[in-house]
Amino acid sequence: MASRRSAWLETAALFAALYVALPLVGLSADRAFGLPAIPSAIRVAGIVLVVVGAAGLAWSIGVLVRVGGGTPNPVAPSGKLVTSGPYAWTRNPIVASHFLAASGVALSLGSPAALAGVFLLAPVPIILVAHEEKTLRARFGNAYREYEARVPRWIPRPPRRQS
Repeated sequence: MASRRSAWLETAALFAALYVALPLVGLSADRAFGLPAIPSAIRVAGIVLVVVGAAGLAWSIGVLVRVGGGTPNPVAPSGKLVTSGPYAWTRNPIVASHFLAASGVALSLGSPAALAGVFLLAPVPIILVAHEEKTLRARFGNAYREYEARVPRWIPRPPRRQS
């Protein structure tokens, strides 16, 4: 049980880093370098991204926990391969939702440095997902390979009907 608790604490730390620390560092960098704020019209789009990203996170994590019995942290993964809900649209809905929400926070705050930070951090989940996919192939075999062939890694698309 300690590993699940640790996994959830690490998940909370990730949320704090993405949604508190990164924006604060970005705003500080904006001031330090005299960067102009992102225009107000674009800030409104940021609010939409935050809402969409937060909804995606809630849906993805909820399905992962309810259906798979795991956590959003690969340290304490689901016991089952989860392919329903947002996982029928993209293999990585949590990563995609974090990207949308973190970008939205940066935009809504008007911080070009925070937005740059989101993009500078993008290689981290790309590397982690590549490793996680190897692990999933080993754990779930052909079931995961079929899922990979059917569902895109990043860009969501409506599920294909199976005949």
